[in-house]
Amino acid sequence: MLSIDRFSNARRFGSLIMETEATKLIATLGPATNTQEHLEKMKGRGVDFVRINLSHSSLDDLSFFIALAKKVGIPFMLDTEGSQIRTGNLDTASISLEEGEQIKLHDQPTEGNKQGIALRPAGTVSQLVPGDLLYIDFDSVILRVSDTSTLKSGGYSMATVVAGGTLGRNKAVALDTAFGKHFILPALSEKDLSAIEIGLREGVECIAASFMRSARFVDEVRSATQGKMKIVSKIECTDALEHLDEIIRSSDYLLIDRGDLSKEIPIEKIPLVQKMVISAAHAHDTPVFVATNLLESMVKNRRPTRAEVHDVIATILDGAAGLTLSAETAIGAHPIECVNMMNRLRAQASLVQHQQHYRKATDDAAKDLQTANYLLSDDSSTTLIKPHGGFLVDRILRDEPDMEYVRSLPKVALDEERQMDVEQIAVGTFSPIEGFMGENDFQSVLDSMRLASGEVWTIPIILDVPKETAAALEPGSDVALWDDEGPMAILHLKEKYIHQAAATNQKLYGTENEEHPGVRWINSLHPILLGGEIDLIRRRKSDYKEYELTPRQARRMFEERGWTTVVGFHTRNVIHRSHEFIQLEAMKRTHCDGLFVHPVIGKKKPGDFNAKYIIGAYEQMIRNFYPRDKVLFATYATFSRYAGPREAIFTALCRKNFGCTHFIVGRDHTGVGNFYDPKAAHEIFSQFDDLGIEPVFFDKVFYSKKLGYHVHEGDHQEHDEADKMHISGTEARKLFEASTQPPEWFMRPEISTAIIQAIRNKESVFVSK
Repeated sequence: MLSIDRFSNARRFGSLIMETEATKLIATLGPATNTQEHLEKMKGRGVDFVRINLSHSSLDDLSFFIALAKKVGIPFMLDTEGSQIRTGNLDTASISLEEGEQIKLHDQPTEGNKQGIALRPAGTVSQLVPGDLLYIDFDSVILRVSDTSTLKSGGYSMATVVAGGTLGRNKAVALDTAFGKHFILPALSEKDLSAIEIGLREGVECIAASFMRSARFVDEVRSATQGKMKIVSKIECTDALEHLDEIIRSSDYLLIDRGDLSKEIPIEKIPLVQKMVISAAHAHDTPVFVATNLLESMVKNRRPTRAEVHDVIATILDGAAGLTLSAETAIGAHPIECVNMMNRLRAQASLVQHQQHYRKATDDAAKDLQTANYLLSDDSSTTLIKPHGGFLVDRILRDEPDMEYVRSLPKVALDEERQMDVEQIAVGTFSPIEGFMGENDFQSVLDSMRLASGEVWTIPIILDVPKETAAALEPGSDVALWDDEGPMAILHLKEKYIHQAAATNQKLYGTENEEHPGVRWINSLHPILLGGEIDLIRRRKSDYKEYELTPRQARRMFEERGWTTVVGFHTRNVIHRSHEFIQLEAMKRTHCDGLFVHPVIGKKKPGDFNAKYIIGAYEQMIRNFYPRDKVLFATYATFSRYAGPREAIFTALCRKNFGCTHFIVGRDHTGVGNFYDPKAAHEIFSQFDDLGIEPVFFDKVFYSKKLGYHVHEGDHQEHDEADKMHISGTEARKLFEASTQPPEWFMRPEISTAIIQAIRNKESVFVSK
C-alpha cells in the first residue's frame, strides 16, 4: 500500500484550494454545459472546479470533458461510481410496479423489465437473504427479498413489491438488512479503474471517491491513483458515519453528498449530521465540500426558493469549504444563472462567515450531538412512538465472533420457542429487555407486572436448564446457545436461580389447573433458570423469514410511508370479515395513518390455522382489498404464552416496539378456554397509566341481515338478536372441515375458496395435536 503525505502542497490543486478562505464552487458538467463557451462563462464567474457524474456518464464523456476543461483552464475533479448498489438497464424508459407483485433480482447484467431487474455490482444479489428490504431511488419502490433458492439454478432471487411506484434505469438502491450486516462491495468499479487510468494520463490532480466506507477504502483509492491525486472522500452512507474519524484522517478532503446520505438516514437528520461532519473534519484541518439540492428548483426556474437561499448560506456558515452544483448545471435550464446566484449567496455569507462565534456555535452544537450519539442513533429524530423503556434494544453481532472460541464454550441447546425468544430479544421486540431475566426481574414481573426497574412488563422471558447443565455453568462466564445449525447466540451468564412451578403458575395464570396449557408448560420446565444478556450471532431459520420484519425495519417503513400513528393488530387466524371490520374501523376511530397487521406464526394450539394459510389470506387482502399504502403486513415469530389478560398487555408492548401507537384489543383477546372472563383483556389496561400505547377495544362484530353490513355490538346494543349473523374462527373451522364455503358476509370468497381447495388437496390447513 502506498504511503502518501496528504498534506503535501506541491500540487497546484492543493495550493489552489487553500490559497484563500473563500468558499470554493464546483460545477457538474453535462448536456446543459458541454461547450467551450459554457466553461469559459463558468471560469469567468469564478467556478473553481468542474466534474461529471460518472454514474450517469460514459468514459468517452469523461475524456471529452477533461479535454474541454484543460482547454479552458479549469481544474477537473474526477468522480467515481464507488461501492454503490444500483439497478441496471431496462428495455423501456421505466417500469411500473404494483404492491404485492413479484419480481426477479438478477445477479448478472441483463436488460430489465416488469418480470425482473439486475443489480450491480455483480455479486450483490448473492449476498441478499429473505427479509432484506431494498429502497430504490427517492420515494419510489420498496422490495422485500422473498426467495433466494433460485440463485444457484437461475442466477436470480425473488422479491415482493411492498411499496409500488415507477422504477427507472440506473437508480440507487439503499439496503435495510434484517441482520444489519455489512455487504462486501468493491471500493472502485471496473469503470472507476478505467476512469482513473484516463485521469492519470491527462494529469487530473483530484478525485472525488464515492461511498468511502472506511479508511481501507480510501487507501485503495490512493493506491489506484498512484498517490498522484488528492482524495475527496464522499460521506454518503451509514458505514462512512460509523468510520468517520478514520476516513477523515486518511483523506485530503471530504464531500458530504446529502442526496445519497438521505437514502440511508432520515432526511430530517441531514442538517445536523452536516454540522457534525464539518466540525469533526475541522478538528483535523480537513476541508469539507457539500453537495446535492443546493439550488434544485433552478433546474427549471430562474430563481431559487427562500429555503434554498437559507440552506446555502447556513451551509457556508457551518464551515463548508466548498459547494457543489449537480443537476443545476449538468441538466438544468439555467446553468449560468445558477452560478451567478451562487456567487451572490457566497458574497452574502462572506460578510460574516469568518466571525469566530459562527464556528464556535457549530462546534458546540456538534459536541452536544456527539454526546447524544446523534450521528448513529435511529431514535433521535423519529416522530414515531418511542420504544418501551425509551430505546430499541440491539443485541446483534454485526461481525462474526471467533467461532473457535464460541464452540469451546459450555453449550445450552435451545428448543424452537427459546430460539424465537433469543432472536426477538436481539432485534428489540422485547425492549427494554436485553437478555433472559434474572431473579429480581422474574419475581417482579410475577408480583407486580413490572420489571425491577419499574417499566411495565407482564410475561417472564426465561431460559430453563437441567440441574446437571446448570452445575457446570459459572456466573460471570459466557455460554453458547445452540440450535440445530450450531451456535446461534452467546449468553453472558449473570446468575442462575431456582423457580417454584406452583408459585409461578398461581401468579402468572391465576391457577394450577393442568387443563390450562400455560400451567402444563411451566410444569414441564427444568427447575433452574439462567439470567444474563445475550448477543445474537445469526437469526434462526424459518420458512417465513421474508415476512419477519424486525422492529427497526418496520419503523423505517412506517416513516418512509409518512406514518406517525399506527394501529397494530395481533392474530393467529385467517382473516374473516369481522377482523376486517375491526381493523378498518380502528383506523377510522383513531385517525391513524396506517394499520400494521402482525399475525403470530410460532407454536399455536390444535385447531388454529397453519401460518402458510394466514399469510396467503393477508397477501390476498394486500393485493385486492385493503386501501392502498395504508396497511403493512409482517409476521411475528413468537408463540402463545397462554397468559390471558397479561398476554394482552405483552402483545401491545411488543407492537409498541415495532412503532405502533395504538393496539386493537378484541373480545377475549388471547383468551384460554374459560379461564378468563371475555372482558378481562380489556379491564387489565385500566391498571396502567404508563403503557405508552393506546388500546382500541372491540366487542363482538356481527352482520346485520336487515342493514346489509357489519356492526359492532357495543355500538348497537339494542339490535334484534334474530337479525344478527355471528362470525367466529371456531365457526370458520367447522365450515371448512365440512368442506362448506362460508358465505361472503363471513369471509371473502377469494380467501375461503383457496382454503377449501387446500383442504381438498389434503394439505395441513390446521394445526394438529
